[in-house]
Amino acid sequence: MDIKKRILLLSRFLQENSDEDHPVSTQEIVQYLKSEDCPVSPRTLRTDIQTLQDCDFEIAVNETEGLATTYGWMSRAFEIPELEILVDAVSSAQFISQKKSNELIGKLVKMAGPSVREHLQPQIIVSEKIKAPNEQIYYVVQAIKKAIRENKMISFRYYSYDTGKNRVPRRKNGKIRTYHVSPYDAIWNNDRYYLVCKCEPHTDDYTTFRIDRMDTPTILAEKRKPITNDYNPQDYADKVFGMYTGRQENVTLRCRHSLMDQVIDKFGKDVIVRNVKTNTFDITVPVSVSRTFYGWVATFAGEMHIVGPAHVANTFVEFLNQAIDDTLGAMEYEELLEKTGNE
Repeated sequence: MDIKKRILLLSRFLQENSDEDHPVSTQEIVQYLKSEDCPVSPRTLRTDIQTLQDCDFEIAVNETEGLATTYGWMSRAFEIPELEILVDAVSSAQFISQKKSNELIGKLVKMAGPSVREHLQPQIIVSEKIKAPNEQIYYVVQAIKKAIRENKMISFRYYSYDTGKNRVPRRKNGKIRTYHVSPYDAIWNNDRYYLVCKCEPHTDDYTTFRIDRMDTPTILAEKRKPITNDYNPQDYADKVFGMYTGRQENVTLRCRHSLMDQVIDKFGKDVIVRNVKTNTFDITVPVSVSRTFYGWVATFAGEMHIVGPAHVANTFVEFLNQAIDDTLGAMEYEELLEKTGNE
């Protein structure tokens, strides 16, 4: 008889089918092992249990006179609150497809005892509409991290959606474009995974790609370009993400008191608050000046203003005026179409 096989089957059965509140009896275990061609007597079973306990696996043994002896597996890698957090994190992560999320959650749930499994379900509801469709995300991330470890460049195709909502590779001069980049970091921000890299042939600036929009990269034999001294992953994430890539500048913002929560959410609690007035306060923060930054400021509908530098404030005004002109132009075009149609 293969004792090693019997011990492994016993430990697996106890982990998957028992815990403190849901013990299994000697008879249940004996029947299971018999079905796996590993018959065992109750006495030998008790010896096997002791072997597992001697190996630091915690197994509760309930021996009550007149009742069947029962066993409960107590050794769990994660506490229930820890598993609940992990399940919610996997469920809400937008870069993981719904199918992969369900698979991961299923594996996490198996790590809990049977008495709580049915209750260990995601408590954060996330619309499937915002979940990434890329089923290869695991392999994309794995290839990126391997290339970083091996100091190698990678190549990949990058996808966008067309007006028919089809996922299509980006093109250049009519041909499908293959990007050749030096990868440096994979950063998780706002439930999205991003690759920070330098893209050939433009290797002066760092850029980012959404990992869920990449196909599985090919790791190249060529060494990646060295990381420059001015690159710090945390600083890069703080300045760029949420504002995307743009010219980095220190910008002074004047905010209403009611926006303090949003300011801390965006720039952290270390942000320095100055010039506090009855209704407003000022902050000076490093940001990537871009249309996305201007759009973010505009969402606060006059409760946040760009104080300086002057050229940034002026460009913001131009951004708003252009948005107004574009909207008015679109309205006039629709009115013209409607009028022409009625005639």
